[in-house]
Amino acid sequence: MRQLDASIIIPTHNRRDRAARTLHALSLQCCSRTAFEVILVADGCSDDTAALTRGEWPMPVRVLEQSHAGPAAARNRGAAAAAGDLLIFLDDDIEVLPGFVAAHLAAHAAPQRAPVHQTPLKTEPATPRQKHDSVVIGYLPPELQGRRDLFAVMLRAWWEAMFERMRDAGHRFTYSDLLSGNFSLSRQLFERSGGFDETLHCHEDYELGYRLIAGGARFHFAPAAAGWHHEHTDLARALRRKRDEGRADVALARRYPELTAALPLARPVTHLTRRGRALRYLAVAHPGTGDAVEALCRKLLGVLETARLRTRWRRLLDDLLSYWYWRGVGESLGGASARELTAASDASPTLHALDLQRGLTHAAAEIDAVRPQGLSLRWGSLVIGTVTPEPGAEPLQGLHLRSLLRTRFITAFRQALALAHGESLTRGGAAEQPHALARLDDRR
Repeated sequence: MRQLDASIIIPTHNRRDRAARTLHALSLQCCSRTAFEVILVADGCSDDTAALTRGEWPMPVRVLEQSHAGPAAARNRGAAAAAGDLLIFLDDDIEVLPGFVAAHLAAHAAPQRAPVHQTPLKTEPATPRQKHDSVVIGYLPPELQGRRDLFAVMLRAWWEAMFERMRDAGHRFTYSDLLSGNFSLSRQLFERSGGFDETLHCHEDYELGYRLIAGGARFHFAPAAAGWHHEHTDLARALRRKRDEGRADVALARRYPELTAALPLARPVTHLTRRGRALRYLAVAHPGTGDAVEALCRKLLGVLETARLRTRWRRLLDDLLSYWYWRGVGESLGGASARELTAASDASPTLHALDLQRGLTHAAAEIDAVRPQGLSLRWGSLVIGTVTPEPGAEPLQGLHLRSLLRTRFITAFRQALALAHGESLTRGGAAEQPHALARLDDRR
């Protein structure tokens, strides 16, 4: 079979019309339609999905049929049959923009760039990004079919906030940034990673993301590799999904104890209302009673929306989502305690000591050379703060430093600057000088 630039793998299950819309969008790509193929994996379909190959598509389209085994198995099946050097995984409800394929290809071919605030200690020519270690995540703006209910508004905000974080040049990617609905990587990297875990039917993308980061893969966000996500999730489906996530997280915690601290099941209950804490207890200890209470709360959710009490509506929604997450956790624990899963967290993380007195340029270069998991930030003898290791996150890079100083440590950093220069915080010192960070860049 002729080698292609890319193979687009789409798992689908009885959603022929949506898959047809996705194929139509791919037929309108601005790049050559002979540079890529589409592999549609019909996972236990009974709706004549296979007939889509009879259409006259400008790009090669194949349909692979298999008994219903889940999206992870379908993606692995498509990857095994792919002829392309680059694998692009796409969900069947994504209507891609015309530049979608070209953007994925360009992102893998782009040179590795030094961050805008960083000048390498040694001048080296830019080298093409190595396809074998890059993972490119595309943009999925939600299309909510004209819905304007509170749940749809919340869903849109959640999606956009997630991608807004990835747009930040200083974003530190984690395992949970991998979205199976729109990402690409080389076939070599996918095969080396072992592919998707077919025993998982939820968070199988997170699990793969964890292994990829642990293996040294670099994640990148490509906003131009975009497609409209035709989102049909309603409240009932979201609650079912939370239950599945609870089950999946228990499996992840048992398989990767070092990841447990990053999972929702390890978080304190301080973000929950008293009602939410009671529901969480019932979910694990008395699920029968809990389901009855949850049903009443779900009816109250509609009342709150009608009354336009948005804050109370959102708090109750969070409690309900938490309830079903813990229902899934409780079912998977099988009578065991969640404390058994969280006991493996590291209580004494190793931090790399970083002195900022020599300037951000030198500090960023030092981070790039060491690639630490955690940092202890100082200005001489002055403590600015610590960045504790984050399970499942990529090692720190120099590009993360400026973002950390402008957000998490802005107050402590300004105070350190003012004290170091003998300037008063109340008389126009470094804290009130907008170019303090820029001046620090110039220090040698």
